Amino acid sequence: METYSAYNVAVVLFAAFGSLFAGYGHAVIVSTVVEGLGRLNGLRLAAVIGVIGSAIQTGAVNQGMYLAARVITGVSVGQVFTAMPTYFSEVSPPHSRGLMAGAHGSFVNAGYALAAWVGFACFHASGSSFGWRFPNAVLLLFALCVLAGTFFIPESPRWLCARGRDQEALQILCKLHHDKNDPEDHFAHRELGLIKKQLDADQAAVLADGKWQLFSKETYRKRMILALMLIIGGQNVGVLVINNYNTLLYQSLGLSTSEALIVGAAYNTWAMIGNFVGAMVSDRLGRRKALLGGYIANVAMFTIATALIAKYAENSSKSYAAAALTFLFLYVTAYGGAIDPNQYTVCAEIFPSHLRSMGTGLAVSGLFLADTLWLQLASTAMATIGWKYYLVFLCLGVVHTIFLYFRLPETSGLALEEIDALFGKAAAGHIQDEELEKIAATHYDTKVHGSEGDAREVQA
Repeated sequence: METYSAYNVAVVLFAAFGSLFAGYGHAVIVSTVVEGLGRLNGLRLAAVIGVIGSAIQTGAVNQGMYLAARVITGVSVGQVFTAMPTYFSEVSPPHSRGLMAGAHGSFVNAGYALAAWVGFACFHASGSSFGWRFPNAVLLLFALCVLAGTFFIPESPRWLCARGRDQEALQILCKLHHDKNDPEDHFAHRELGLIKKQLDADQAAVLADGKWQLFSKETYRKRMILALMLIIGGQNVGVLVINNYNTLLYQSLGLSTSEALIVGAAYNTWAMIGNFVGAMVSDRLGRRKALLGGYIANVAMFTIATALIAKYAENSSKSYAAAALTFLFLYVTAYGGAIDPNQYTVCAEIFPSHLRSMGTGLAVSGLFLADTLWLQLASTAMATIGWKYYLVFLCLGVVHTIFLYFRLPETSGLALEEIDALFGKAAAGHIQDEELEKIAATHYDTKVHGSEGDAREVQA
């Protein structure tokens, strides 16, 4: 027993050290890959790594092989978590960026829901290797889907502009933002002008302030702190601990293993539905209202659920158990509908193009550090103090709510290049429409609409 405990302590210590080391390193590596290869090639690389890792997991013949494969798939997951919000934010028009970027959190929850139902199904085949090999094979299938999907979506126009490929960027912007009420694609041309103007300002800032401006400039430090508080806050309210230990939690409320698995799958499915609904109303409601409302409701529902779990621990009344489950579902409604679809959106959109991958990567690394901390503590904490462990998340939820109330600006409806103004930096994109038209016309590709006359008409 002492040897086992010592082994666990060593694992926790090395995991913590590894996470701290990888936190910054992961962000640097991922951002370098995404910036150097492009948004799409970065996703393709992540998908290929995921295919390799999940294939080895599925065919593992011993624990060492399986754990090594888990490391490989972990690299893939980390890269996707960084690349997806960055890509979504850069290809979305301002009026629907919440919907499109919020899709990241929505599909993450769709994955949780699918995993929960697959886990329930494979529970009945736990007597054979199929019970654990099949769930890993599902990972392989979806990694292949991600890889295939990258060949049907466009590259980020902002990344193309940063590489001097303006004509390709314009063609993509025209396709992405074409509207029957704007047959000449004036919106796309204006956006190209904004992007070019902002890139020029960003390049000048890099020359003046160096590559470490994310930490040396106050405007970027504010954004980095906000991004970390958003992403880490999403874990500090206890959602992952509940999700990963939901079977044990539901069993502690009197459910059988099979019943607990069904309720856990339903819980994740409900969270997925909430995510999709939240993403659809994000642009209409606004990021600030959604996140603050989500945190307040989340903390309130979790407070009541924790009190009911404490009452159940005293007398094992089924009425307390049923009420606790109800408020846990209300808790995840607030999280899935308001917090999850907006946290990744804000995290990606508050950084300028040249720092977006790095800033998002560091914030996502904070997510994995928080997950490592709470999950490593969970088994010991729940065995020793039980429901009181949830009080930690209640307190942290209050702290994050107060911070966001004073520090979170409203970013919905703004072009990415206009968000600088919210953090005390003059936005390079704040120029008159006439100037934007002139800038855009100089980059206008006559091949998009087919004649030089069209280009002259736009410039006029």
